[in-house]
Amino acid sequence: MAKDVPSTNEHRGPARPLLGRPQPALVCAFPRPVALPVPHAGSLVGRSWLDAHSLPDTEVSTRHLKVDRRGGALRVADEASRNGTWINGTKLSPHDLVTLEDGDVLRIGCTLLVYRPALIGSFDPSPPLGALVGPFGLRAVTSEIAGFARGQGRIVLVEGETGVGKELVAHVIASALGRDKPFAAVNVASRARGVFESQLFGHVAGAFSDARSATPGLVVAHDRGTLFLDEIGELDLDLQAKLLRLIENREVLPVGASRSIRVDILLIAATHRNLEEMVARGTFRRDLFARLAMARITVPPLRERSEDILSVARAVATRLGDELPVDSIEVEAMERLLLERWPNNVRELEAALAASRRVDPLPGLRRWALDKVLGEAASSRPVLTGEALDVALRAAQGNVSAAASSLGVSRGKVLRLRKRLPPK
Repeated sequence: MAKDVPSTNEHRGPARPLLGRPQPALVCAFPRPVALPVPHAGSLVGRSWLDAHSLPDTEVSTRHLKVDRRGGALRVADEASRNGTWINGTKLSPHDLVTLEDGDVLRIGCTLLVYRPALIGSFDPSPPLGALVGPFGLRAVTSEIAGFARGQGRIVLVEGETGVGKELVAHVIASALGRDKPFAAVNVASRARGVFESQLFGHVAGAFSDARSATPGLVVAHDRGTLFLDEIGELDLDLQAKLLRLIENREVLPVGASRSIRVDILLIAATHRNLEEMVARGTFRRDLFARLAMARITVPPLRERSEDILSVARAVATRLGDELPVDSIEVEAMERLLLERWPNNVRELEAALAASRRVDPLPGLRRWALDKVLGEAASSRPVLTGEALDVALRAAQGNVSAAASSLGVSRGKVLRLRKRLPPK
């Protein structure tokens, strides 16, 4: 009897992320969060297309927008619609074919769509991440936190700009790891060096002139819990060495003590600074950064997840004791919010909404009030249309580099558009 010959298994290739294959999508940012598949090439987008996705809009024409997807790029052209088509706050000329880039904001009627060439996950909105709201833009953060929970790590570095909610992310991480209680948050930048050391690591009685009694310090007091150190990039180099000892040996030495104390603590550090650049300059310890970077998570700024802004704004309004019904929001007002840069992120958005309410006490959100608070919009993202290119090239006497500079785009982008335009 012949021996069984083992069959050859088909090679499956590298594993894909649990969130699945990224897909191109038009993510509705207003009036409700939902992602829509990009229409097929040659499609005419209009009122019936939105109706089919439960987004009725009577201000959209029957034949509003034509879609072109040749060459892998997504291009759209207004089909002489009644109310026009807008990209990044600029109205398109009829039949002028424009390429959409990642994050571009498309307005048709009273509907705002954000183009994402590689949307991760479901087309349905995701639930809040703890106290953070992000129907689409926080999915990578959620996935990374799930990975930390599976690994049961003891140190995490949270990076992100001012106002993105790094402390809120720290709470979610602590909860995912079962370390949410006790939880202490300390802003390193706001503490004097001598005070910070004794507060963090504790001290024995008589360690310094005012030390009349022993204090355990925050690390020992939060044993089996979480210590969140915000603005870790501001920590002095000598204190960085002591923090490294805590990470590596899981022990602290109180000020004035001769014996260390063993601890089991989740340490979450956060910064808005580039620690790698600080390491290169010698202002942050390389060995400490290496330990922190073993579990690293970046919280995206608000401008990189503009499709979340409606949900964030409504959550902020609730926190301010206000209401922001969707039917009381002007589409132009929401478009202005989506196109702002928000250097201070949610913190700045909250201030803008509060100021808007002071100048316009009526319920809802109107463009004139935002313009008064934020100033006239001067930084709409450039839209490279054929008509705009013709004007810029004529003004620059055919100099492509000068035309690109005046349009605020790259020279390569100008050359690519010129190739696609019909000869004149």
